[in-house]
This record gives sequence, structure tokens and C-alpha cells, in this order.
Amino acid sequence: MGKMSDFAVLMVSVVEAMFAFFVVAPCILNAVSLFGVQKRFANVMVDEGIVTRDIVKLLHPKKQIAGVLISVVVLGVLVATCIKTAPMGYLCGGVALVAGFLKYRRITQYNSLTVKRFRNTYKDHLDSTKFNKYVNSQF
Repeated sequence: MGKMSDFAVLMVSVVEAMFAFFVVAPCILNAVSLFGVQKRFANVMVDEGIVTRDIVKLLHPKKQIAGVLISVVVLGVLVATCIKTAPMGYLCGGVALVAGFLKYRRITQYNSLTVKRFRNTYKDHLDSTKFNKYVNSQF
């Protein structure tokens, strides 16, 4: 197979940059937050009696494993395309990934996004009244 045309390289680089910014960066940050802020928030919810420790021990590790696996896969795809389109691939993918980390860093912070993710994860297992009261008093 011959070399890709300049236009094809440009299109791959654009897709690569968008993939790094909109998919890879948020996935990696979400995986990091599962081990940090989301885990701490789940422990607070256990302490407040909003959800049981058994439910957290059942659901949280599954989310962590899924987050890590998905992050590894999308990062692997990004690295493979960067290698294939080197040297510009490294620049397009790398700069977009760093920009994505800067843009989506809120994911790793304790904020309303943490609350939303917790509610989505444990929606069938939490005391809604206590949860809403806690959220209203803290945020």
C-alpha cells in the first residue's frame, strides 16, 4: 500500500485530534476520578447512611475495572493512529490530548458532576430523601 495523500493525512489528523480531545481525555479522567473523588464521595454517602457499604463494594469495583479497560482501549487506538501517521500524528494526538485534559479536568474534582455520576450509578440503591437533603446542604 502506498503513502497516504496529503489530504488523507490531514483528515486522519483531524479525526485523531477530535478523538483525543472528545473521547480519550474524558475517558482517562473519568477512570482517574473513579479511584479518587468518586470513591471518596461514595464513602461519604455510606457514612451518611444514603447507600450501604455492600452496594458500594459490589458496584464501584466494576465501574473502576470498566473505566480502566475502556481507557486502555481508547488510548491504544489513539497511540496506534499516532504511530501510523507519525510524525504529525504525535503532534495532533498529543496536543489534543493535553488540551482535552485541561478542558475536562473538572471530572476529577469534587463538584456537581461527581453528584450526578453517583446518582446515576446508585440510583436504584440509595435513599433519595437523604441524598437530596445532603446535596442541597452541600452544593
